[in-house]
Amino acid sequence: MKNKLNAWQKLFLLFAGVLLISSAVFLTQSYFSYQQVKTSSDQCYDQGGFPKVVKSGFEVKVFECNFYNEADE
Repeated sequence: MKNKLNAWQKLFLLFAGVLLISSAVFLTQSYFSYQQVKTSSDQCYDQGGFPKVVKSGFEVKVFECNFYNEADE
């Protein structure tokens, strides 16, 4: 006795698979974007600076490492 999937079950499995794959891609992009900003910011802090980060989605638009200098007052 074979259980065959009907059209709705196939459609549901296809939708679930696409949702799973797209979620994995989104999470991967989010993780690597976070790691990029974290690493750059940590390096800036290690040099005594203060990072300025502007992001658009997963893309870093602006990254600056600003240094405070008391002589600039």
